[in-house]
Amino acid sequence: MTSRLRRFLSFSSIPLLLSCGAAAVSDGSAPALVSQGQELATGTPAGNGVVLFLNDYSTTLAVLDTQVPLNLLAAQSLMDWREGPDGVLHTGDDRRFVSIEQVDAVPNVGPAALAALETYARGTGRVELPVDGWVGTFQGVTFNVAEARRALAVVNAQSASALQASYGVSAAAANAIVSARPFFHILKLGRLPAMDGTSLQNLKTATQQAAEGEPCTGATTCQSGLSCNGIPGDASSPYGRCITTAPTPGDGESCSLFVPCQSGLTCHGLASGATEGWCRPAWMEGEFTAYSDLTLQGNTTPQMSTQPVVGLATVPEDITVELDLAHNNPSKLVLTLEDPGGETALLWDGPNEGTPPKRIPVTRGIPRDGTINGLWKLHVVNPSGVGNGKLREWKLKLNSRWD
Repeated sequence: MTSRLRRFLSFSSIPLLLSCGAAAVSDGSAPALVSQGQELATGTPAGNGVVLFLNDYSTTLAVLDTQVPLNLLAAQSLMDWREGPDGVLHTGDDRRFVSIEQVDAVPNVGPAALAALETYARGTGRVELPVDGWVGTFQGVTFNVAEARRALAVVNAQSASALQASYGVSAAAANAIVSARPFFHILKLGRLPAMDGTSLQNLKTATQQAAEGEPCTGATTCQSGLSCNGIPGDASSPYGRCITTAPTPGDGESCSLFVPCQSGLTCHGLASGATEGWCRPAWMEGEFTAYSDLTLQGNTTPQMSTQPVVGLATVPEDITVELDLAHNNPSKLVLTLEDPGGETALLWDGPNEGTPPKRIPVTRGIPRDGTINGLWKLHVVNPSGVGNGKLREWKLKLNSRWD
């Protein structure tokens, strides 16, 4: 399951690669201001990353004990479970984790071990995240994906003297960086013994100017010629996106399924059922996924899942919802979508319309001159109370324009 923001807002096709990390313990608590952080649960990006890490044959007892690092008893218990009854890997009774619940059930594995596993999986790039997704907190300094990429680009290329003079890194840390590089993940940099919080913060501050499509927090945080756009006014996220202010050739021209837009533009209107649409800059289109894991046990009381939207223009054009719903009586469900301004659309009326499809274009209720950046809400209610299941995730696909 992935969450992708089209083109400029997409997950990078170049992941943070893997490398051996130092054994020092690092702080790993998520900051409250980052709205993208998801609870460690089965099916979320963090959950998938932890499970894939534990199932990798290169994940040995030494890696778990000294690099994550875990309590030795927890590390040994995880290896014992993987090895199966015969206690030997690469044999027919080997076992693989398929859920976080299985990991949590292993003896000696508790909240501290799960938190350490998540920190390690995030910091080594095993968790697929949007560019403003939280990676980790090291020496008290938090990094999202874009910030980590910019910091690593600098430490892998600059001399020790430049790291000190231009990026505020201490002499000890600068020399240690040059000796230890290349750095393929932020965890290794954050745990470098000579690195301290001041040097890390100075490095982050000196590399704060974001490239096109990257997250920004204000006018001064984008590179020259770019503007920080789409920070929600409801404080649901501190981020916008850096966009170019230059005119895009072909913007506003007509398009269709058979007559596509020029490169750098996307065709709006088709998702809502039109046969002819209009071309807009690619950054005005986005996909946002909420890993809700919302339990629906005869919920006569409405349940709600939220998803912040950032970095788009000012008002919506196309609105589409995609559902990952596992329910034994889905035709009993009523789903309502609410935009950041409080406008609502009856997304699906199960008692009168039957089982909801996976993909639902929103063509009723929410006006096309309302707010687009901010907190969107999906309400789910079961008036009859019959049936149970789970909303595992939902995806919001949006096209936008200037009001």
